[in-house]
Amino acid sequence: MSLETIQQKKQLIESRSRIREFVFGIQDGLISTVGLLAGMQSATENNGVVIVTGLTAMFSGALSMATGSYLSSGAQKDIFDKEIADAEKLAEREPYIAAEGLLKALGEEGLSKEQSYRMVKVLLLERNVFLRTFQEKVFGLGSAEINQPFQAALVMGVSFIIGAIIPIVPFIVMGGAAALYLSVFLSAATLFVVGAFKGRLAGQSQLVSGLRFFAVAVSAAGLGYLIGLVVQWFFPGISIPA
Repeated sequence: MSLETIQQKKQLIESRSRIREFVFGIQDGLISTVGLLAGMQSATENNGVVIVTGLTAMFSGALSMATGSYLSSGAQKDIFDKEIADAEKLAEREPYIAAEGLLKALGEEGLSKEQSYRMVKVLLLERNVFLRTFQEKVFGLGSAEINQPFQAALVMGVSFIIGAIIPIVPFIVMGGAAALYLSVFLSAATLFVVGAFKGRLAGQSQLVSGLRFFAVAVSAAGLGYLIGLVVQWFFPGISIPA
């Protein structure tokens, strides 16, 4: 493996750093929307009500998910940066303690005392390299890119909208039970593809991963439909206006 290949692999890993937001957003958009639409369809035959409800849930859900992702990523970044700064201050204030901690960490990874001592001695000659190694080996504070809260929020919001619009489309082009069945089918098929894609990236069985996501989508739709029936049973006199 050449250095160029290693660099390409590093760039590929970094490009996949947002896979969590993508999968989370699209599956949440699909599952929450198809469950809601199934419940609405069981409670009313008015297609307009179902569509407006779905679109409202889509935009409000995307905004909520994007905002939550932005705030949580920002909080994680702040805490991560603070821990890195604290580790750097400790290494500068107590260099011998930092060196001892690094010696212990290297020993726990399998190096002998002599090898660990020689490595730490070399690292101490380069302050920045020593600090980076100390932060990563002793405190587990690697240099992974986690400080992009805006990008995380954007991926989360867009993927939620993509996921949510799929189960809504059938109700726009048709109505009744046929729209519901097509909505569930498209949502389940999309989640199967997303699950298979995740399985491929993770080196797992694409079929098993896809079927797992598929089962979740069908279960959510069924549960949403049952909830709609229960609500209608408890409140038989309530009609949803057009």
